[in-house]
Amino acid sequence: MEMRIVIVGAGDTGLALAKRLSKRHPVLLLDREPAHLEDPEHPVQIHAPESGVAQTQAGSGLLFFKGDGCSRLVLQHLYEDIVNCALVAVTGDDETNLEVGRIGRDLGYEPVAALQHSALFGERYGAEHIITLDRTQLVVDEIERSLRHRGAVVARGVGFGRGELVEIRLVRTSPLIGRPLQDLRPHRWRVAAIFRGDEAIVPVGDTTMEADDRVLLVGDPHILATVSEYLRLGKPQFPQPYGPHVVTLEYAVSEEALLEEAEVFTRRTEAVQIVRGIPDAENVWPRDEGDLEDEPGADEEADRTTFSLRPPDHQDFGADVVRNLPGLVVTRSEQRPWLARAMGRHGHDARICDAVKRPVLFARGSHPYKRILLPVSYSELNIPAAEVALDLTRQMEAGLTAMNVDHPKFISGLEDEDVHEEVVPIRRLCELYEVELEYRHAWGNPVRHVVRQAEQHDLVVVARWQGRPDSYFNPDVALRVARLAPCSVLVLTRARRG
Repeated sequence: MEMRIVIVGAGDTGLALAKRLSKRHPVLLLDREPAHLEDPEHPVQIHAPESGVAQTQAGSGLLFFKGDGCSRLVLQHLYEDIVNCALVAVTGDDETNLEVGRIGRDLGYEPVAALQHSALFGERYGAEHIITLDRTQLVVDEIERSLRHRGAVVARGVGFGRGELVEIRLVRTSPLIGRPLQDLRPHRWRVAAIFRGDEAIVPVGDTTMEADDRVLLVGDPHILATVSEYLRLGKPQFPQPYGPHVVTLEYAVSEEALLEEAEVFTRRTEAVQIVRGIPDAENVWPRDEGDLEDEPGADEEADRTTFSLRPPDHQDFGADVVRNLPGLVVTRSEQRPWLARAMGRHGHDARICDAVKRPVLFARGSHPYKRILLPVSYSELNIPAAEVALDLTRQMEAGLTAMNVDHPKFISGLEDEDVHEEVVPIRRLCELYEVELEYRHAWGNPVRHVVRQAEQHDLVVVARWQGRPDSYFNPDVALRVARLAPCSVLVLTRARRG
Protein backbone atom coordinates (compact mmCIF):
# COMPACT_ATOMS: atom_id res chain seq x y z
CA MET A 1 0.00 0.00 0.00
CA GLU A 2 1.22 3.49 -0.87
CA MET A 3 2.34 5.67 2.06
CA ARG A 4 1.35 9.31 2.41
CA ILE A 5 3.05 11.43 5.06
CA VAL A 6 1.45 14.47 6.65
CA ILE A 7 3.88 16.77 8.48
CA VAL A 8 2.48 19.44 10.79
CA GLY A 9 4.85 22.37 11.28
CA ALA A 10 6.73 24.02 8.40
CA GLY A 11 9.66 25.31 10.44
CA ASP A 12 13.27 24.41 9.67
CA THR A 13 12.87 20.85 10.97
CA GLY A 14 9.55 20.21 9.26
CA LEU A 15 10.70 21.64 5.94
CA ALA A 16 13.98 19.70 5.91
CA LEU A 17 12.17 16.49 6.84
CA ALA A 18 9.53 17.06 4.17
CA LYS A 19 12.11 17.65 1.43
CA ARG A 20 13.98 14.48 2.32
CA LEU A 21 10.92 12.21 2.59
CA SER A 22 9.29 13.64 -0.54
CA LYS A 23 11.95 11.97 -2.69
CA ARG A 24 10.28 8.62 -1.93
CA HIS A 25 6.74 9.41 -0.77
CA PRO A 26 3.99 11.96 -1.29
CA VAL A 27 4.39 14.49 1.55
CA LEU A 28 1.82 17.06 2.68
CA LEU A 29 3.35 19.89 4.73
CA LEU A 30 0.82 21.72 6.90
CA ASP A 31 1.25 25.02 8.76
CA ARG A 32 -1.09 27.72 10.07
CA GLU A 33 1.18 30.51 8.77
CA PRO A 34 3.15 29.19 5.78
CA ALA A 35 3.90 32.72 4.53
CA HIS A 36 7.60 32.21 5.39
CA LEU A 37 7.70 29.57 2.63
CA GLU A 38 6.98 32.16 -0.04
CA ASP A 39 10.10 32.96 -2.03
CA PRO A 40 9.87 35.28 -5.07
CA GLU A 41 12.69 33.40 -6.82
CA HIS A 42 11.28 29.94 -5.99
CA PRO A 43 7.52 30.36 -5.51
CA VAL A 44 5.50 27.50 -4.03
CA GLN A 45 1.78 26.87 -4.39
CA ILE A 46 -0.03 26.75 -1.05
CA HIS A 47 -3.35 24.91 -0.97
CA ALA A 48 -6.29 24.77 1.37
CA PRO A 49 -6.92 21.30 2.89
CA GLU A 50 -10.49 21.18 1.66
CA SER A 51 -9.42 21.82 -1.97
CA GLY A 52 -9.12 18.11 -2.59
CA VAL A 53 -5.60 18.43 -3.99
CA ALA A 54 -4.30 15.88 -1.51
CA GLN A 55 -6.62 13.22 -2.82
CA THR A 56 -5.17 13.54 -6.32
CA GLN A 57 -1.53 13.28 -5.30
CA ALA A 58 0.36 10.08 -6.19
CA GLY A 59 3.89 8.83 -6.51
CA SER A 60 6.17 11.25 -4.66
CA GLY A 61 6.56 14.97 -4.20
CA LEU A 62 5.81 17.78 -1.78
CA LEU A 63 2.62 19.84 -1.43
CA PHE A 64 2.13 22.78 0.93
CA PHE A 65 -1.10 23.42 2.84
CA LYS A 66 -2.31 26.26 5.04
CA GLY A 67 -4.33 25.09 8.00
CA ASP A 68 -4.44 24.28 11.70
CA GLY A 69 -2.98 20.87 12.54
CA CYS A 70 -4.99 20.89 15.78
CA SER A 71 -8.21 20.96 13.78
CA ARG A 72 -9.87 17.58 13.41
CA LEU A 73 -11.55 18.75 10.21
CA VAL A 74 -8.24 19.82 8.62
CA LEU A 75 -6.50 16.52 9.38
CA GLN A 76 -9.54 14.63 8.14
CA HIS A 77 -9.33 16.44 4.79
CA LEU A 78 -5.73 15.28 4.37
CA TYR A 79 -6.46 11.69 5.39
CA GLU A 80 -7.48 8.99 2.96
CA ASP A 81 -8.15 5.41 4.02
CA ILE A 82 -7.10 3.83 0.70
CA VAL A 83 -3.45 4.72 1.41
CA ASN A 84 -1.31 4.32 4.50
CA CYS A 85 -1.30 7.80 6.08
CA ALA A 86 1.47 8.65 8.55
CA LEU A 87 1.45 11.77 10.72
CA VAL A 88 4.42 13.68 12.11
CA ALA A 89 4.07 16.72 14.43
CA VAL A 90 7.19 18.89 14.54
CA THR A 91 5.93 22.27 15.77
CA GLY A 92 7.85 24.10 18.45
CA ASP A 93 5.29 23.40 21.17
CA ASP A 94 4.65 20.11 23.00
CA GLU A 95 0.98 20.89 23.72
CA THR A 96 0.39 21.42 20.00
CA ASN A 97 2.30 18.29 18.98
CA LEU A 98 0.42 16.26 21.58
CA GLU A 99 -2.97 17.46 20.36
CA VAL A 100 -2.04 16.86 16.71
CA GLY A 101 -0.98 13.33 17.57
CA ARG A 102 -4.09 12.60 19.64
CA ILE A 103 -6.42 13.70 16.81
CA GLY A 104 -4.37 11.81 14.24
CA ARG A 105 -4.65 8.58 16.25
CA ASP A 106 -8.42 8.99 16.42
CA LEU A 107 -8.67 9.50 12.65
CA GLY A 108 -6.59 6.39 11.84
CA TYR A 109 -3.17 7.83 11.00
CA GLU A 110 -0.49 5.18 11.48
CA PRO A 111 2.20 5.67 12.61
CA VAL A 112 1.95 8.92 14.55
CA ALA A 113 5.19 10.56 15.64
CA ALA A 114 6.04 13.83 17.38
CA LEU A 115 9.08 15.91 18.29
CA GLN A 116 9.29 16.16 22.10
CA HIS A 117 10.81 19.34 23.54
CA SER A 118 10.33 18.80 27.28
CA ALA A 119 10.82 15.66 29.37
CA LEU A 120 7.66 16.63 31.30
CA PHE A 121 5.53 15.52 28.35
CA GLY A 122 7.03 12.04 28.05
CA GLU A 123 4.29 10.23 29.97
CA ARG A 124 1.51 12.14 28.20
CA TYR A 125 2.85 11.20 24.78
CA GLY A 126 3.13 7.60 25.93
CA ALA A 127 -0.47 7.54 27.16
CA GLU A 128 -1.61 8.57 23.66
CA HIS A 129 0.63 5.94 22.00
CA ILE A 130 2.55 8.62 20.11
CA ILE A 131 6.10 7.83 19.00
CA THR A 132 8.38 10.58 20.29
CA LEU A 133 11.88 11.82 19.53
CA ASP A 134 13.34 13.76 22.47
CA ARG A 135 15.12 16.79 21.00
CA THR A 136 17.35 17.32 24.04
CA GLN A 137 18.39 13.69 24.26
CA LEU A 138 19.10 13.52 20.53
CA VAL A 139 21.43 16.53 20.72
CA VAL A 140 23.19 15.25 23.85
CA ASP A 141 23.68 11.77 22.36
CA GLU A 142 25.01 13.17 19.09
CA ILE A 143 27.49 15.50 20.81
CA GLU A 144 28.68 12.71 23.11
CA ARG A 145 29.21 10.31 20.19
CA SER A 146 30.99 12.99 18.14
CA LEU A 147 33.38 13.76 20.98
CA ARG A 148 34.01 10.10 21.77
CA HIS A 149 34.67 9.16 18.15
CA ARG A 150 36.30 12.45 17.10
CA GLY A 151 33.83 13.57 14.49
CA ALA A 152 32.55 10.21 13.27
CA VAL A 153 28.88 9.24 13.46
CA VAL A 154 28.19 6.02 15.34
CA ALA A 155 25.04 3.98 14.79
CA ARG A 156 22.77 3.50 17.82
CA GLY A 157 21.02 0.31 18.84
CA VAL A 158 23.16 -2.08 16.84
CA GLY A 159 26.04 -4.39 17.70
CA PHE A 160 25.31 -4.32 21.43
CA GLY A 161 25.95 -0.56 21.43
CA ARG A 162 29.69 -1.03 20.99
CA GLY A 163 30.11 0.97 17.80
CA GLU A 164 30.52 -1.69 15.13
CA LEU A 165 29.04 0.71 12.55
CA VAL A 166 30.70 4.10 12.04
CA GLU A 167 30.02 6.71 9.37
CA ILE A 168 32.79 9.17 8.48
CA ARG A 169 32.97 12.06 6.03
CA LEU A 170 36.24 12.16 4.10
CA VAL A 171 38.32 15.33 4.07
CA ARG A 172 40.88 16.11 1.39
CA THR A 173 43.77 14.77 3.47
CA SER A 174 42.18 11.33 3.79
CA PRO A 175 44.37 8.50 2.45
CA LEU A 176 41.28 6.85 0.95
CA ILE A 177 40.84 9.48 -1.76
CA GLY A 178 41.76 8.12 -5.18
CA ARG A 179 43.01 4.84 -3.70
CA PRO A 180 41.36 1.52 -4.76
CA LEU A 181 39.85 -0.32 -1.81
CA GLN A 182 41.65 -3.51 -2.74
CA ASP A 183 44.96 -1.77 -1.91
CA LEU A 184 43.92 -1.19 1.72
CA ARG A 185 43.90 -4.88 2.74
CA PRO A 186 41.50 -4.29 5.66
CA HIS A 187 41.76 -6.55 8.69
CA ARG A 188 38.78 -6.82 11.13
CA TRP A 189 36.99 -3.94 9.35
CA ARG A 190 35.35 -3.28 5.98
CA VAL A 191 33.94 -0.40 3.92
CA ALA A 192 30.25 -1.31 3.80
CA ALA A 193 28.84 1.56 1.72
CA ILE A 194 29.70 4.92 0.21
CA PHE A 195 27.24 7.84 -0.04
CA ARG A 196 28.08 10.49 -2.61
CA GLY A 197 25.48 13.24 -2.87
CA ASP A 198 22.17 11.39 -3.41
CA GLU A 199 23.93 8.27 -4.69
CA ALA A 200 24.55 5.13 -2.64
CA ILE A 201 27.52 3.07 -3.83
CA VAL A 202 28.16 -0.56 -2.92
CA PRO A 203 31.97 -0.74 -2.95
CA VAL A 204 34.03 -3.35 -4.79
CA GLY A 205 37.76 -3.86 -5.06
CA ASP A 206 38.49 -1.15 -7.62
CA THR A 207 36.14 1.45 -6.08
CA THR A 208 37.82 4.79 -5.33
CA MET A 209 36.50 7.59 -3.12
CA GLU A 210 36.33 11.36 -3.26
CA ALA A 211 36.48 14.22 -0.77
CA ASP A 212 33.15 14.77 1.08
CA ASP A 213 32.06 11.16 0.52
CA ARG A 214 30.27 9.67 3.52
CA VAL A 215 31.73 6.23 4.17
CA LEU A 216 30.09 3.55 6.31
CA LEU A 217 32.60 1.32 8.11
CA VAL A 218 31.83 -1.96 9.85
CA GLY A 219 34.19 -3.96 12.02
CA ASP A 220 35.68 -4.88 15.36
CA PRO A 221 34.83 -2.14 17.92
CA HIS A 222 38.29 -2.38 19.50
CA ILE A 223 39.95 -1.26 16.28
CA LEU A 224 37.24 0.70 14.46
CA ALA A 225 37.75 4.01 16.29
CA THR A 226 41.44 4.04 15.34
CA VAL A 227 40.78 3.09 11.73
CA SER A 228 37.93 5.58 11.28
CA GLU A 229 40.03 8.47 12.60
CA TYR A 230 42.89 7.71 10.25
CA LEU A 231 40.63 7.21 7.23
CA ARG A 232 38.71 10.41 7.99
CA LEU A 233 41.66 12.78 8.44
CA GLY A 234 44.77 10.96 7.29
CA LYS A 235 47.20 13.09 9.29
CA PRO A 236 48.46 11.92 12.70
CA GLN A 237 46.76 13.60 15.65
CA PHE A 238 48.88 12.87 18.74
CA PRO A 239 48.59 14.20 21.41
CA GLN A 240 45.27 15.86 20.55
CA PRO A 241 43.00 12.90 21.44
CA TYR A 242 44.28 13.27 25.01
CA GLY A 243 44.76 17.03 25.24
CA PRO A 244 46.37 20.00 23.44
CA HIS A 245 49.40 20.70 25.67
CA VAL A 246 52.71 19.15 26.70
CA VAL A 247 53.05 19.42 30.50
CA THR A 248 56.44 19.02 32.20
CA LEU A 249 56.95 17.92 35.80
CA GLU A 250 60.25 19.56 36.77
CA TYR A 251 61.12 18.39 40.30
CA ALA A 252 64.90 18.82 39.94
CA VAL A 253 66.67 22.18 40.27
CA SER A 254 67.67 22.29 36.61
CA GLU A 255 65.66 20.47 33.95
CA GLU A 256 66.92 21.97 30.70
CA ALA A 257 67.31 18.52 29.11
CA LEU A 258 63.75 17.61 30.10
CA LEU A 259 62.45 20.87 28.67
CA GLU A 260 64.39 20.30 25.45
CA GLU A 261 62.69 16.91 24.97
CA ALA A 262 59.29 18.50 25.65
CA GLU A 263 60.10 21.06 22.95
CA VAL A 264 60.76 18.25 20.46
CA PHE A 265 57.30 16.77 21.06
CA THR A 266 55.61 20.16 20.86
CA ARG A 267 57.25 21.09 17.56
CA ARG A 268 56.90 17.72 15.86
CA THR A 269 53.38 16.72 16.96
CA GLU A 270 49.96 18.38 17.08
CA ALA A 271 50.63 19.82 20.57
CA VAL A 272 49.88 23.51 21.04
CA GLN A 273 52.18 24.70 23.85
CA ILE A 274 54.32 23.69 26.83
CA VAL A 275 53.08 24.08 30.39
CA ARG A 276 55.92 23.85 32.93
CA GLY A 277 55.18 22.36 36.32
CA ILE A 278 57.72 23.76 38.80
CA PRO A 279 57.47 23.67 42.62
CA ASP A 280 56.32 27.05 43.97
CA ALA A 281 56.02 28.55 40.47
CA GLU A 282 53.34 31.07 39.55
CA ASN A 283 50.07 29.59 38.32
CA VAL A 284 49.71 30.96 34.79
CA TRP A 285 47.09 28.69 33.25
CA PRO A 286 47.47 28.01 29.50
CA ARG A 287 45.39 29.81 26.97
CA ASP A 288 42.64 28.01 25.14
CA GLU A 289 43.69 26.27 21.96
CA GLY A 290 41.63 28.65 19.83
CA ASP A 291 43.52 31.69 21.22
CA LEU A 292 46.81 30.53 19.73
CA GLU A 293 47.25 31.66 16.14
CA ASP A 294 49.83 29.11 15.00
CA GLU A 295 51.53 25.96 16.19
CA PRO A 296 55.31 26.32 16.73
CA GLY A 297 57.44 25.77 13.66
CA ALA A 298 60.42 23.44 13.50
CA ASP A 299 62.85 26.20 14.52
CA GLU A 300 60.56 28.12 16.88
CA GLU A 301 60.27 27.87 20.64
CA ALA A 302 56.85 26.75 21.83
CA ASP A 303 54.65 29.06 23.87
CA ARG A 304 55.14 28.38 27.60
CA THR A 305 53.22 28.89 30.83
CA THR A 306 53.80 27.62 34.39
CA PHE A 307 51.95 26.18 37.37
CA SER A 308 52.91 25.29 40.91
CA LEU A 309 53.86 21.61 41.02
CA ARG A 310 52.95 19.45 44.02
CA PRO A 311 54.45 16.03 44.87
CA PRO A 312 52.78 13.01 43.18
CA ASP A 313 51.47 11.75 46.53
CA HIS A 314 49.59 15.02 47.21
CA GLN A 315 45.81 14.64 46.99
CA ASP A 316 45.51 17.55 44.52
CA PHE A 317 48.42 16.55 42.29
CA GLY A 318 46.33 14.89 39.58
CA ALA A 319 43.74 17.69 39.47
CA ASP A 320 46.47 20.33 39.17
CA VAL A 321 48.08 18.59 36.21
CA VAL A 322 44.82 17.77 34.42
CA ARG A 323 43.70 21.40 34.77
CA ASN A 324 46.46 22.29 32.31
CA LEU A 325 44.89 20.08 29.58
CA PRO A 326 47.84 17.73 29.05
CA GLY A 327 48.03 15.57 25.97
CA LEU A 328 51.45 14.41 27.10
CA VAL A 329 53.17 14.63 30.49
CA VAL A 330 56.99 14.72 30.49
CA THR A 331 58.92 13.76 33.61
CA ARG A 332 61.75 11.57 34.87
CA SER A 333 61.56 8.07 36.26
CA GLU A 334 62.60 7.35 39.85
CA GLN A 335 63.60 4.07 41.44
CA ARG A 336 61.41 2.81 44.28
CA PRO A 337 62.95 2.22 47.70
CA TRP A 338 63.88 -1.44 48.21
CA LEU A 339 61.15 -1.95 50.83
CA ALA A 340 58.48 -0.63 48.45
CA ARG A 341 59.77 -2.94 45.71
CA ALA A 342 59.72 -5.93 48.04
CA MET A 343 56.15 -5.23 49.20
CA GLY A 344 54.83 -4.28 45.75
CA ARG A 345 53.93 -0.72 46.76
CA HIS A 346 53.42 1.91 44.08
CA GLY A 347 56.18 4.43 43.67
CA HIS A 348 56.68 7.86 42.11
CA ASP A 349 56.17 6.66 38.50
CA ALA A 350 52.97 4.69 39.14
CA ARG A 351 51.42 7.54 41.13
CA ILE A 352 52.02 9.97 38.28
CA CYS A 353 50.63 7.63 35.59
CA ASP A 354 47.56 6.68 37.63
CA ALA A 355 46.79 10.27 38.68
CA VAL A 356 47.06 12.08 35.32
CA LYS A 357 45.54 9.30 33.13
CA ARG A 358 47.41 10.69 30.12
CA PRO A 359 50.45 9.45 28.19
CA VAL A 360 53.58 10.01 30.31
CA LEU A 361 57.03 10.35 28.74
CA PHE A 362 59.84 9.29 31.04
CA ALA A 363 62.54 11.32 29.33
CA ARG A 364 66.18 10.32 28.90
CA GLY A 365 67.17 12.76 26.17
CA SER A 366 67.32 10.12 23.41
CA HIS A 367 65.87 12.37 20.71
CA PRO A 368 65.83 12.74 17.76
CA TYR A 369 63.63 9.68 17.58
CA LYS A 370 64.76 7.65 14.60
CA ARG A 371 63.68 4.19 15.83
CA ILE A 372 60.54 3.54 17.91
CA LEU A 373 59.95 0.25 19.73
CA LEU A 374 56.43 -1.07 20.40
CA PRO A 375 56.16 -4.08 22.76
CA VAL A 376 53.03 -6.12 21.95
CA SER A 377 51.15 -8.92 23.70
CA TYR A 378 47.73 -10.56 23.76
CA SER A 379 46.32 -7.66 25.81
CA GLU A 380 43.53 -5.26 24.79
CA LEU A 381 46.18 -2.56 25.29
CA ASN A 382 47.76 -3.47 21.94
CA ILE A 383 45.60 -1.20 19.78
CA PRO A 384 45.74 2.01 21.91
CA ALA A 385 49.52 1.67 22.20
CA ALA A 386 49.84 0.99 18.47
CA GLU A 387 47.73 4.05 17.68
CA VAL A 388 50.13 6.28 19.63
CA ALA A 389 53.22 4.58 18.22
CA LEU A 390 52.00 4.90 14.63
CA ASP A 391 51.16 8.58 15.07
CA LEU A 392 54.61 9.27 16.52
CA THR A 393 56.32 7.18 13.83
CA ARG A 394 54.80 9.35 11.14
CA GLN A 395 55.23 12.64 13.02
CA MET A 396 58.88 11.96 13.86
CA GLU A 397 59.60 10.32 10.46
CA ALA A 398 60.95 7.34 12.35
CA GLY A 399 61.10 3.58 11.87
CA LEU A 400 58.87 1.24 13.90
CA THR A 401 59.69 -2.10 15.48
CA ALA A 402 57.09 -4.33 17.14
CA MET A 403 58.40 -6.83 19.65
CA ASN A 404 56.69 -9.71 21.40
CA VAL A 405 58.23 -11.70 24.23
CA ASP A 406 56.53 -14.96 25.19
CA HIS A 407 57.13 -17.00 28.29
CA PRO A 408 58.85 -20.32 27.54
CA LYS A 409 56.51 -22.90 26.03
CA PHE A 410 56.50 -25.09 29.13
CA ILE A 411 55.07 -22.09 31.06
CA SER A 412 52.91 -20.36 28.45
CA GLY A 413 51.52 -23.51 26.83
CA LEU A 414 51.62 -21.76 23.42
CA GLU A 415 51.77 -23.84 20.28
CA ASP A 416 53.90 -22.81 17.32
CA GLU A 417 50.83 -21.70 15.36
CA ASP A 418 49.81 -19.35 18.20
CA VAL A 419 53.07 -17.43 18.23
CA HIS A 420 53.03 -14.02 16.48
CA GLU A 421 49.20 -13.83 16.29
CA GLU A 422 49.12 -10.72 18.49
CA VAL A 423 51.19 -8.75 15.97
CA VAL A 424 48.77 -9.41 13.07
CA PRO A 425 46.39 -6.46 13.78
CA ILE A 426 49.41 -4.20 14.31
CA ARG A 427 50.86 -5.28 10.99
CA ARG A 428 47.54 -4.64 9.26
CA LEU A 429 47.34 -1.15 10.79
CA CYS A 430 50.86 -0.43 9.57
CA GLU A 431 49.89 -1.49 6.05
CA LEU A 432 46.90 0.83 6.22
CA TYR A 433 49.04 3.74 7.44
CA GLU A 434 51.74 2.78 4.89
CA VAL A 435 54.30 2.39 7.70
CA GLU A 436 56.97 -0.28 7.33
CA LEU A 437 57.05 -2.57 10.38
CA GLU A 438 60.03 -4.51 11.66
CA TYR A 439 59.17 -7.44 13.94
CA ARG A 440 61.13 -9.08 16.72
CA HIS A 441 60.19 -12.14 18.80
CA ALA A 442 61.83 -13.67 21.85
CA TRP A 443 61.21 -16.24 24.56
CA GLY A 444 61.84 -15.47 28.21
CA ASN A 445 61.65 -12.46 30.55
CA PRO A 446 59.69 -9.60 28.85
CA VAL A 447 61.39 -6.79 30.79
CA ARG A 448 64.89 -8.07 30.13
CA HIS A 449 64.33 -8.59 26.39
CA VAL A 450 62.52 -5.26 25.83
CA VAL A 451 65.20 -3.31 27.72
CA ARG A 452 67.89 -5.04 25.67
CA GLN A 453 66.07 -4.23 22.42
CA ALA A 454 65.62 -0.62 23.58
CA GLU A 455 69.38 -0.16 23.32
CA GLN A 456 68.90 -0.06 19.54
CA HIS A 457 65.98 2.39 19.71
CA ASP A 458 65.35 6.01 20.71
CA LEU A 459 61.81 5.70 22.11
CA VAL A 460 59.70 2.91 23.57
CA VAL A 461 55.88 3.13 23.53
CA VAL A 462 54.26 0.76 26.01
CA ALA A 463 50.83 0.53 27.67
CA ARG A 464 49.68 -0.53 31.15
CA TRP A 465 46.47 -0.83 33.17
CA GLN A 466 45.70 1.86 35.73
CA GLY A 467 46.41 0.63 39.29
CA ARG A 468 48.51 -2.28 38.01
CA PRO A 469 50.31 -4.16 40.83
CA ASP A 470 54.10 -4.10 40.70
CA SER A 471 55.85 -6.78 42.70
CA TYR A 472 58.71 -9.20 42.11
CA PHE A 473 56.33 -11.98 41.10
CA ASN A 474 53.76 -9.78 39.33
CA PRO A 475 55.69 -6.88 37.75
CA ASP A 476 54.29 -3.81 36.04
CA VAL A 477 56.23 -4.40 32.82
CA ALA A 478 55.66 -0.91 31.42
CA LEU A 479 57.04 0.88 34.47
CA ARG A 480 59.90 -1.61 34.85
CA VAL A 481 60.89 -0.80 31.25
CA ALA A 482 60.52 2.93 31.94
CA ARG A 483 62.99 2.66 34.85
CA LEU A 484 65.53 0.39 33.14
CA ALA A 485 65.52 1.32 29.43
CA PRO A 486 68.46 3.42 28.19
CA CYS A 487 66.14 5.52 26.00
CA SER A 488 63.00 7.57 26.62
CA VAL A 489 59.84 5.57 27.33
CA LEU A 490 56.28 6.75 26.70
CA VAL A 491 53.78 4.97 28.99
CA LEU A 492 50.09 4.93 28.11
CA THR A 493 47.83 4.18 31.11
CA ARG A 494 44.31 2.90 30.51
CA ALA A 495 41.46 2.39 32.99
CA ARG A 496 39.87 -1.06 33.00
CA ARG A 497 36.29 -1.14 31.69
CA GLY A 498 33.55 -2.03 34.15
